[in-house]
Amino acid sequence: MAAELSTTQIALLEAIKASLFGTETNYPADTDWAEVVKEAKVQTVLGIISPVIPVKDVSVEMGKAKYMRLLFEQDKLVKLLDANGIPCIILKGSAAAQYYPNPHLRAMGDIDILVARDRFENAVEVLESNSYIYIHNKDENGHMLAYERNIVYKKNGIIIELHHHFSSIGYDIDEILEKGIQKRQFREIDGYNIPVLPEIENGLVLIGHIHQHMRGYNLGLRQIIDWEMYIHQVMDNDLWRDSFIKIAKSVGLDKLANNVTSMCMKYFGLPNKIEIDDQCEEVLGDFIKILFENGNFGIKTQDNHTQNSIISFGIYNIKKKGFFPYFQDIGLRKWKSCQKYPILKRFAWIYGILRAIGRSTVLIIKNGNVKAQISEGNKKYDLFKKLGIEASSKTISKK
Repeated sequence: MAAELSTTQIALLEAIKASLFGTETNYPADTDWAEVVKEAKVQTVLGIISPVIPVKDVSVEMGKAKYMRLLFEQDKLVKLLDANGIPCIILKGSAAAQYYPNPHLRAMGDIDILVARDRFENAVEVLESNSYIYIHNKDENGHMLAYERNIVYKKNGIIIELHHHFSSIGYDIDEILEKGIQKRQFREIDGYNIPVLPEIENGLVLIGHIHQHMRGYNLGLRQIIDWEMYIHQVMDNDLWRDSFIKIAKSVGLDKLANNVTSMCMKYFGLPNKIEIDDQCEEVLGDFIKILFENGNFGIKTQDNHTQNSIISFGIYNIKKKGFFPYFQDIGLRKWKSCQKYPILKRFAWIYGILRAIGRSTVLIIKNGNVKAQISEGNKKYDLFKKLGIEASSKTISKK
């Protein structure tokens, strides 16, 4: 269905097209630029549109400064790992910014860095012996938690996520990425050489990132634009048909890749003429509606329990995974005693149910209208299924 976009949303999309692809702008006559800037900020795309909008905001310059600080710290980290014989690659971040016409305008958050699994513990030792401050994701024995993908550090104000693996529930690309590390390439960005995956593998990371955040109800425009610029700079119809989509299909990401690409063509100005064989045109309007509802990392729905409630999220996941697997997974991830005493794992589902009841009761009292929240969960399940976002019943763990 066609999306009913607001004036602000239309203006933002027009600015994105103009900045990235040089199209002529067709802003609505009644555009409120203060509202466009506000929306762009929560979507973390203000830097991208800043060259083509008639207002300026100091946060754009602050973003550029953070970008340079991050590249500097990232370069030191890469050189440190390489000096210790630990090959690494950058995930997302500057590995996505390489495709933008102005990489410094792509908002940066933290540094995601992936090392080969058999060198992960060595990488941990190197970071901790070189003044990288541990933040979280270790168990009491000092090892990465079984249900996490990384250990988080901080240095000079920059967060570093040292990845043991990347995959999440619903897709597994880690063997592909493991081989990709050995074939890493370097891209020059603003004077720094960035180690990145080969193009196909990097694309799998970007669409996997979208899958992960869509599942978590916190997908915004930035991740979609990362994908759009990747498609624009890398893909032609032959490479898409003969290589990428076949590999994506083997790991369960093909339907999502098709639909996201179609949405980019429909709403974000993607000019590529890739032939999409498996898309669901009727869901594209709902898809972009969710993006505008969420904001980047779900910032717009963090406190909106009607839109993004634990009840609707639970209904959605129970339908995907099954009753007992869903609550067992909650218990394994959230019950600290279970992580400390493995014998308790068989009872993790009980903890999961009790925890869900406790949290849901608070929301029921606060928000009411349980029927509406259950209906919302059912709608999201149907939409996600059409988009190809279907989770498996097990959590990816590579330890």
